[in-house]
Amino acid sequence: MMPRMTRLITIVVLVLIAILALSFMPPPAQAPSEPLPGRDTAVELLITENIQTLSPEPSVLGGTYYVTEVWAEGGTGVVSYEDGHVAHTADFTYTTDGNNTITSFVIRK
Repeated sequence: MMPRMTRLITIVVLVLIAILALSFMPPPAQAPSEPLPGRDTAVELLITENIQTLSPEPSVLGGTYYVTEVWAEGGTGVVSYEDGHVAHTADFTYTTDGNNTITSFVIRK
């Protein structure tokens, strides 16, 4: 009779561990939403892909910059980015005359 009780307790503990593990899993990735009217998503992508070279401040301690948030509309934009050690927010301007060109990039103080 004792081995049966031990088996039941083992099963209950394993089920509780599985439930606990599932509660800490990240939610599934969401499909990208439609861009909002007026947003210049091509420029946002340009900023995201080139943040390492656009930033006037170099990344530190071997980190690599990555964008955490970016918004571009009507020739101006704001980007927040970090390298795991330092974080910045910068204002930028751009032109879309055939080629998307970043014309200024200034870190906020």
